[in-house]
Formats: sequence, C-alpha cells, structure tokens
Amino acid sequence: MSHKKTRSDESGKSPFVEGKSSMNFFNTDLIASTIPARSAFDKEASSFHKKAVMVCGTMKAATPTEEQVSEVISTADAELEVLTRKFKKNPPSEYKNDPLWASYFDDFADNITLVKTLADQKNYKIATKYCSAFCQIFERMHRNNGTVDLTDMLFALNVQMKLTTDMANAGNITLAKENGVMIKKMLEQTTEKVKHTENFEAQFAPINKTATEWIKAIESDDAKTANSLYTNFSMDFPKTFIASM
Repeated sequence: MSHKKTRSDESGKSPFVEGKSSMNFFNTDLIASTIPARSAFDKEASSFHKKAVMVCGTMKAATPTEEQVSEVISTADAELEVLTRKFKKNPPSEYKNDPLWASYFDDFADNITLVKTLADQKNYKIATKYCSAFCQIFERMHRNNGTVDLTDMLFALNVQMKLTTDMANAGNITLAKENGVMIKKMLEQTTEKVKHTENFEAQFAPINKTATEWIKAIESDDAKTANSLYTNFSMDFPKTFIASM
C-alpha cells in the first residue's frame, strides 16, 4: 500500500502524538445523545481497529520478536488497504456529507507508515507512543458524524482518567477534581451504553468498579490512592477495550 508522508492537522500540529488530547477531548453532551447502532462500514472498520490495537499490544510485550511485530503490522496494513479501496471514494450514507472523509484514511495510512518505520528500527518504545492515534482518528471520524460507539466512549474514559491521574500526581488536585466531575458523567453514560450492549456487562464490571473507586479518590484529594487505582484500571482496560470492538 502506498502511503503518504505524515500530515499535520489544521492547527499545524501533528495529530499523531500520544497524550496531546485536550481536556475537551470528548464532548460529553454528544455521548448523552442517542448513539445509533454500529453501521455495516463501522463493523468492517472495527476489524482494522482491532488489528491496529494488536500492533501496539505486540510491541508493548516483554520480548516481542521482529517477526511478530512485522506480521501484525502487515496484517493491519493489508486490512486498511481493503477498507480504503472499498470506502475511501465511496462513503457510506452516514458519512457522505463529511468533507474530511478521505482524510481519515490518509491519517490511518500515515500512522501505519510511522509505526512501521519505527518498528523496523526496533524503536518499539517510541513506536507505541503513536498507538493512540488510530483510536483518535476513529473517535474524530465518529464524533464528526454522530456515530460515536462504545469503543470511542471507553477510549475517551481511559484518556481522561490518565490525564487526571497525572494532574493529581503533580499536585494539581483542584483541576483534577474539576475534571473528575466530567469523568463521573462519562462513566455514567458509558455504563448506560453498556446496558444496551449485548453480553458486555460482565466484561465491563471490573473496570467500572475500579473507575468508580478512582472517582471517589479524586473527590477526596487522595492522589496516591487514585494513582494506584488507575494502575489497576489500566491493567484490566485492554481486554475490555478490545472486546468492545
């Protein structure tokens, strides 16, 4: 697949850097609206999304081999090529009015190129810093078109909890508590979405419990406990996140 060089977004900054999400990364009012069932396109796209996440998971493993990393990247790249050929110039009805439609595919391709280049150099630690870009692109696509799904909601929840934990660890408990109010609302809305997702409540229960305890720690100005709880949350999160796709 022929890839372009990494583009910059409208602000002139690369959209492919982990941890650059703003505090308004996810519009909670949008989540509160009725979220439609996943479309045929999104069902196919979720397969690529899962493979992209597996690329990052493989590189984050204790001792990934060069062959393992190369294989998962090639598999994700091939899946994106099929998706691009099928949909880039033929947007499904729910996306047909989006002038940015083709750019999402360019962004996916740019990020795969970037990750592959770093992986070929065995710079796995650096490559994983760009893992969240795949999820960010999906979230942006869905947010712009009103097709936000459970995977987007879980991704946003994790991003905001990580940012807020870092704030608390830095002693910025005032802003952390303010952000905790938003996260509490996000968790409530995610929980409601899970109730309408078949066979997912049991999968969601462990991170829901930990997130609830984490919110209480933030509300109580207990940065140490919040940090410990987020560590537990981050260990359970990947399995739940992939299951949502």
